[in-house]
Amino acid sequence: MFNKSIAIVADDPDLLNIFSEALQMSGYHVSSFTDPLLAYKYIKENPNKYSLLIIDDKMPNVNGLLLSTKLLEINPKLNVILLSNLKNLKYNYKFNILKKRVSISKLIDAVNESISKSMSNDDKLF
Repeated sequence: MFNKSIAIVADDPDLLNIFSEALQMSGYHVSSFTDPLLAYKYIKENPNKYSLLIIDDKMPNVNGLLLSTKLLEINPKLNVILLSNLKNLKYNYKFNILKKRVSISKLIDAVNESISKSMSNDDKLF
């Protein structure tokens, strides 16, 4: 079943607050994590809670791309928005990539697009 719950994982608390507030004002349920290992543990224990993961690609001691790939193994229906400053990022699965200094309006557009894909995929029987 589809839900409007989003997990955001980034080591910058200011970024988390800004993104969380904007998304909550847009009608989404948001959980924020500054500790990527805690996020992994929580999402692993609650694999169907979130339909979207927004994650920083570079955090201290953690590669966001690798972490999101591990979370996709747990929940293949999870959509991912990767926040990155890398120019030629190679990726697999179904990642959307946004620049870390993305505007709130572009973030919300990307989230709405990802959520729409989740909704249409949930309607498919096969």
